Amino acid sequence: MQILKKFAQGLLTLWGVSVVIFLLLFWVPQFGKDQKPADAIALTIAGARADEENLKNIKRDLGLDRPLPVQYVNFVGAALTNNLKSYRNGDIVFSAIWRRFPATALLAFTAIAVYLVIAIPVALLTAKHAGKPIDRFVLLLCIVGISIPTFWLARLLQHYLGYEAGLFSVGGGANLANLPLPALTLGIGGAAFYARLLHSNLRGVMRLDYIRAARARGLSEGQVLGKHALKNALIPAIAVLGMEFASLLAGLIFTEKIFGWPGIGSLAIDSVLNQDVPMIMGTVLFSAFLVVTANIAVDLVYRLVDPRVRV
Repeated sequence: MQILKKFAQGLLTLWGVSVVIFLLLFWVPQFGKDQKPADAIALTIAGARADEENLKNIKRDLGLDRPLPVQYVNFVGAALTNNLKSYRNGDIVFSAIWRRFPATALLAFTAIAVYLVIAIPVALLTAKHAGKPIDRFVLLLCIVGISIPTFWLARLLQHYLGYEAGLFSVGGGANLANLPLPALTLGIGGAAFYARLLHSNLRGVMRLDYIRAARARGLSEGQVLGKHALKNALIPAIAVLGMEFASLLAGLIFTEKIFGWPGIGSLAIDSVLNQDVPMIMGTVLFSAFLVVTANIAVDLVYRLVDPRVRV
């Protein structure tokens, strides 16, 4: 019953996103201009041929001259049947997005791997030396890592590790050679956040009775932390993965563009720059779908790893 409720909430969320993005693009006038969105869209498509008759024909062909509720129904119908087309080149929106999805998925999951590879050892180290100078120093580093804007960190890594040191490729395509720098850009901030989260969870777990029992059996502090405490400290952290995935998608938009990574994020920016309204709507809806799906998946996994939730 709870799973069905989650699916219903996910569908309601997607519907809400579709309404908001539709109204923002088709109803709210352009900022600073007394111009209706339909006129702005037609003017963008017409370009040099922007006479009154041509603009009128474009709005009629695209259905922009119809009442707003009718336009929304047509938009939803086109989206559900995969007939939503780009204004720029006539490409099927979700087909274009799906072609870009493997590149985005590769980068996203590699970034999550960076999260864990950095965060788990750092959390174990700081939990072992909680309250000591090394713990405070790592805390300061984590705060800096969380605070650095993604686009600025990308430029720093690109300049120092790419151009000056020549250690990594600075970008240019979706392949393994170009993967390290964008993955590090996304992973550093996430690893800093996750390290502090695991640190807090570990400190809470270390006060429990079964940890004292493990110490009483003569286990070393490393064994207590790595074998007993970490397993239980990771369980609450799983619930945060859905939110982390959402923030990761936001970071991908800038990271993909900076490194020339041909994923959904760079497609979204190109769509905004070209005022390709259907593609903008498609990328927003697809991102919302990924976030909703990730949260449902995390909820299912959380129920599997923690029997108390099922009860």
